[in-house]
Amino acid sequence: MDNHMSLIQRIRRRAGDDRGVTLAEMVVTTGILSVVMTIFTTAIVQLYRASNENTTVAVTQSQLNTAFIRLDRELRYARGISSPRPSGKDWYVEFVSTETSSGDDECAQLNLNAATRTLRRQVWQDDGPTGRWAVLANEINVDDSWFKLLEPGEAAGFQRLQIKLVVKTAPGSGQRTATSSITFTALNTTSGTDPDDVCKEARSTP
Repeated sequence: MDNHMSLIQRIRRRAGDDRGVTLAEMVVTTGILSVVMTIFTTAIVQLYRASNENTTVAVTQSQLNTAFIRLDRELRYARGISSPRPSGKDWYVEFVSTETSSGDDECAQLNLNAATRTLRRQVWQDDGPTGRWAVLANEINVDDSWFKLLEPGEAAGFQRLQIKLVVKTAPGSGQRTATSSITFTALNTTSGTDPDDVCKEARSTP
């Protein structure tokens, strides 16, 4: 009998010690986990957003470098550069390119387009501007970008075209910008090159 009672008491003591988790403890634990998960998720989102913005700027900067390399080849041997001009929020400039696949001179027009935020280019030979644009770079902040013609002078006897391009990510608190500015020298121009005679047909049909 004593042994039986002793066994029952041991079972009761074990049952009393295994009380489990109370509702209050569950609520507190759940609250702490929620706070930790919120902080963790916010950090991940911020890292992802920063990575996205850095990638966007890097890709666009790479586009600019590629565009500048191409323009350097064309503008270096250009026979003339027009005076850059604004049209609304856009900018235009023309030059006579001698670096063509056919070997014949052709007119080329560069456009900073505010609507599409692009630097684009079109070419033609006989019939005037075609309206067939090729995009050279995206995400251009046209308000802060421009073309500038530097006329031949004593220091440099050639026309030079200065291009400044500012690129940016989408608007927001994490907006990033990158600026590129380069001056191209047209070695086939002289002090007698008249900007008004360069690809004149483009001025009436921008």
